[in-house]
Amino acid sequence: MPTPQHETQAKFWRSKLKETAYGTSPAVGTPANYKQFVSRGRNLANLSPNVQDNKDYATGYPRATEQWLSDFDVTFSRDFDLCSQEIGRDLLDVFGKVVTTQPDAGANPTVYQHVFSTLDLTASRQLPSRSWVEQVGSAIDRLHPGVCCAQLAMSGEGRGRLLGSGGWQGSGKEVEPSGLTGADITGLHYFYQSQCTVKFDNGVTVTNMATAPNRLNSWRVEILNQLLADDGFRPGAAVFQTTADPTTGEVRSELLVGDQTFNISANVRLLSNDPLRAYLKSQTNLIFTNDIVGGVIAGGTGAYNHKIAIKAYKAPFKSIELPARNGLVALQLSINPLYDLAAGKDLEITLINDVASYTV
Repeated sequence: MPTPQHETQAKFWRSKLKETAYGTSPAVGTPANYKQFVSRGRNLANLSPNVQDNKDYATGYPRATEQWLSDFDVTFSRDFDLCSQEIGRDLLDVFGKVVTTQPDAGANPTVYQHVFSTLDLTASRQLPSRSWVEQVGSAIDRLHPGVCCAQLAMSGEGRGRLLGSGGWQGSGKEVEPSGLTGADITGLHYFYQSQCTVKFDNGVTVTNMATAPNRLNSWRVEILNQLLADDGFRPGAAVFQTTADPTTGEVRSELLVGDQTFNISANVRLLSNDPLRAYLKSQTNLIFTNDIVGGVIAGGTGAYNHKIAIKAYKAPFKSIELPARNGLVALQLSINPLYDLAAGKDLEITLINDVASYTV
């Protein structure tokens, strides 16, 4: 007798490396090609078929008499705990570029530094794409290739692990069954709100949110990609849900990015000698940093920790509101990261961990 499937049976994986070409999945017969993605929720991807009909055709009938598949889309969003090893895949996917080095290969051979920055859009507009797998008991076992990151946010508030959240969009193709027998992920190192040090700097440190009186309440950094989804169905590409069968609906052959934008916000306590409102009025170009320092990386001298360092090089305030939090007046800071001509950068994130590479 068929058995109802429960949401607790849901498991997700994504390809360890980006696809070598858009929509070309790494071999699912090799489990090591895929990493389990442990999300905070169990929401599944939405596969959306788009149909057309002949309602406005001269058929002699008042309503449509025929309907056919035009194309497919797939989108999903997920929340997750921020961990040192796996956030690198998200950062590569949303930024598009990473440079990896070893800061001390001799004494600390297990330590790697990854610097993520925006794509050079004059060279390419194709973001890294991955293949994602969803499995729910025996009912669902599907692979979605050509998935790109439309949005990634990292945030923290109160206590506990830091939160990541993302939105993804794929080519629209769905392969069933996936063919993957995935392995559970282990050995992850997580980041916590108590490990954050948010600073504003105008040449010298204006305010350090981690020192007394520990004024940081919450923070959020968001990267947004304008995906050119409608433009991904290319004439002549001949890519369909079922290979070589146009009646099964078209799927994307590319998913380019039109623009990349950033949002930063922070909620901090209002102090008696607070300078921040004056910076809004003067539109002072501050440097925003958030250094999140985790546990020591094993296998060396102990001099290096798991770490995320977020830096916005030119970050004037866009707005400041004055809400209350548990009776204490707070400043809700909205920050507009600009491109700094001197540095040649806007937002950059450095990740230090024990992952040798996110590209090979």
